[in-house]
Amino acid sequence: MPDINYIRENPEEIKQIMVNRGADLSVDQLLKLDKQRRDLIQQEEDLKYKKNLLSGDKPTKERIADSRQIGGRLKKVEKQKNKAEEQYFNLLSKFPNVHQPEVFIGKGEADNREIKKVGQPPKFSFKIKDYMELAGLHDLIDTERAAKVSGARFGYLKNQAVNLQFALIQYALDILQSSGFRPFITPVLVKKEIMEKTGYDSYTKGQDAYFLEKENLYLVGTGEHALISYHANEILNGGALPLRYTAYSSCFRREAGSYGKDTKGILRVHQFDKLEMITLTTPEKSVEEFNFLLSLQEKLVQGLELPYRLLEVCTGDLPKPSAKVIDLECWLPSENKYRETHSVSNCTDYQARLLNIKYRDSDNKKQHVHILNGTGFAVGRTLIAILENNQQKDGSIKIPKSLHKYLSFKEIKSDGK
Repeated sequence: MPDINYIRENPEEIKQIMVNRGADLSVDQLLKLDKQRRDLIQQEEDLKYKKNLLSGDKPTKERIADSRQIGGRLKKVEKQKNKAEEQYFNLLSKFPNVHQPEVFIGKGEADNREIKKVGQPPKFSFKIKDYMELAGLHDLIDTERAAKVSGARFGYLKNQAVNLQFALIQYALDILQSSGFRPFITPVLVKKEIMEKTGYDSYTKGQDAYFLEKENLYLVGTGEHALISYHANEILNGGALPLRYTAYSSCFRREAGSYGKDTKGILRVHQFDKLEMITLTTPEKSVEEFNFLLSLQEKLVQGLELPYRLLEVCTGDLPKPSAKVIDLECWLPSENKYRETHSVSNCTDYQARLLNIKYRDSDNKKQHVHILNGTGFAVGRTLIAILENNQQKDGSIKIPKSLHKYLSFKEIKSDGK
């Protein structure tokens, strides 16, 4: 959640930020509830103090009567305080993060702007195939049998596609571990109260999440959900920051809002595998760490020789916990356009406040960490980009050189070998 102290000190700025983010929330109402709550807390503390004074001496009829009277007032104030706190936290939890000053103002996805392009989309002298045609030619993906077994929008990866997936993961792990990231395989089920404290209302309160009501558990939509919660309710050693973690996990999303061609194949499926990066750092280092995560994403994609572009996400399209986001989109020849494969986000202290993750600074004071996240590889989408960009006239697919040492083959041939 946002820092209420900052809201108290900068109400007009926060009002403008809510406008920038398209959030119809009343700052004045929040501050009114905040004052009401604090006044009632003070009344509660005063009454408890008076009651304790009366109970500390030898009881008399007068003292017992006064204590009972104060006790009755205390119960009434506690009830009022609990109601005020419920209203206050309910409203505060709806406020998105404060976007960083350099993020440009826009209403939605259509307003996101291109920062740069890297690499040239390949030019083909033949009629190209999309990735599902290529997969069919080489027996790499089976969505028909997956539909029989699991329903629509699931898929089997087969044969060399399986080898390619694990080559991608090992390639990324080698780069990330050499950059100070510790690898994790995380749980894919997360407690309801923990998941909700990640701040992704569009996932938990929307139509995307799979929720197991009997167990009170969510299936993760990204490894980030389990990994940023790893240090919930902990105080970290500031000298050990930044902590850099990477998680490999299966991820689960309903993808309720997607439609059309995206629902075919494996571009938008209910289950997919992903390698995610997160960093816990100090406020002073979070901008530097954001740029570092972005540079790693570019390094990973450049190593695969995939053409890509970077998009800066505008204020109206930022996820609720994020203060700044840049998307990386790889070129898909069959669609003649770039499609998102990576994203990097600086969530500043928003998630840390919800999850109660702090560190001790050089003055031994406790502060909330800043939390950042970035895609390593969303495996399915990266496979799609590799297959399409590296197809040859005879239907074979060349494998990027950076993956050769992880595989027993350098191309996928039309005879399936």
